[in-house]
Amino acid sequence: MPKGPFSSISEYAVRHPSSIREIMTLVTDYRVHPEKYPRPLLYLGGGWPQDPPPPILREKLLEIASSVETFNQSSRYGATGGEPELIDLLIEYENKVFGRSKPGSEEIIIGSGSTDQTAAVFLSILDPGSEVIFTRPYYLNYTRQLEIEFQRTIRVKTWDIIKDHRYDPALDDLQELITDKTSLIVITSPGNPDSKIIPEEVYKGVLDIAEDKGIWVILDLAYRAFTFKEPPRYFSQPRRENEIIIATLSKELRIPGWRISYVIADPELVKRINTIEQARILCPSRLVQEVLIRLFSDSKSFAILREFNRKSSEKYSKVAYSTYEKITSEIEGINALKPDGGFYVCFDITAYTNNSKEFCNRLLKEWQVALVPGVDFGKEGWVRLSFAPVVETPEVVDEALERMKQFLGSLRH
Repeated sequence: MPKGPFSSISEYAVRHPSSIREIMTLVTDYRVHPEKYPRPLLYLGGGWPQDPPPPILREKLLEIASSVETFNQSSRYGATGGEPELIDLLIEYENKVFGRSKPGSEEIIIGSGSTDQTAAVFLSILDPGSEVIFTRPYYLNYTRQLEIEFQRTIRVKTWDIIKDHRYDPALDDLQELITDKTSLIVITSPGNPDSKIIPEEVYKGVLDIAEDKGIWVILDLAYRAFTFKEPPRYFSQPRRENEIIIATLSKELRIPGWRISYVIADPELVKRINTIEQARILCPSRLVQEVLIRLFSDSKSFAILREFNRKSSEKYSKVAYSTYEKITSEIEGINALKPDGGFYVCFDITAYTNNSKEFCNRLLKEWQVALVPGVDFGKEGWVRLSFAPVVETPEVVDEALERMKQFLGSLRH
């Protein structure tokens, strides 16, 4: 018997765990009791990079750790919206590394990772009863955040962008979803789980429609440093009035555990996010910000980071295309989306089963290959394979696909 009550939303969350959490429970069991399983675990589930950060980042961290005065200063509270010096340097980072026209400092707020900042944006612009439109498939945590933050009072609509196994986002379909209660449209490019880059003309159309209707648009750029073709112009063009750009350094700098990100948005919205974050996080990590201040203040850093991104895109694209080709050419009945960027190959398994959760659970239990079911992304019958955990050892993908072929063969008997 608990000493006090639990909230209804925490009860809902416990009773409705994501499929990824269930898979991670099995993965944890394997790591604790590997003797229970006949083969080594091949983990292709995680959406985070496994290659190391640029060495210059470690150098800057060591500089701070070696100075008592700087270390002590970095251990104190900071401004809720981030250190002003870092905000100014992020303007340069956007311009020198990604070519973005320089935003004003009043348009930027730093936060404790894009997950937290996305929730803060939601709280700044939505009310119970508001409608939000996500592309489908969508990043699984978006809907989860809305459920938790708003006690399941937000109506979620989905814009289908995959038709007959093709990536085909149609603006007419989007317009049909919009009502007078629509407050927000969320776009991720490259996408998670689809790894597709939304075409320039389509994204411009989204912004035009949203501006006309008085709707905000979030552009989530978590994977912008991992593009396998010419980046779209909206990665660097000036921010439109109703556009909210969410940029995380987790993947670009390989520091997901540092929890650091920033939002570029209308100054009035930035003020509201700041006020909400005063009650949520107080301030982002001062130590991490001090490291980044030293990094971006180094005259060599932007050239180093541009080259780091270029080499990363080459490395990731090679594994991405190889994985896509092997899935589509060597496995009968599988249709996949060719990645434009990001960490994933997303493929259709409906020739074998419509139940992606059962498919992934059995593949993990019987063949020790961890993938993620599409049902958590709003796309039942599809599966997400992440090559990011093995980008340095791509032969793991070959072994995983060989096991998957044998598993699929057993499903047809």
